[in-house]
Amino acid sequence: MNEIVWNPLVLFWTAMIFGSIAWYALLLFYVGIKGGYEIAQMTRNLTAAPEGGQTH
Repeated sequence: MNEIVWNPLVLFWTAMIFGSIAWYALLLFYVGIKGGYEIAQMTRNLTAAPEGGQTH
């Protein structure tokens, strides 16, 4: 069992798997935060009164 844990290929692929999970989580939160900010900004723009007071 100890030979499997310290095998360089096992360590490499373990690092790759955890690195890819961390990268995906980082992107997921980044896109979520950026998208949430843009949705809030669009909502503010759509609910604001138009310039000049005209609706058409």
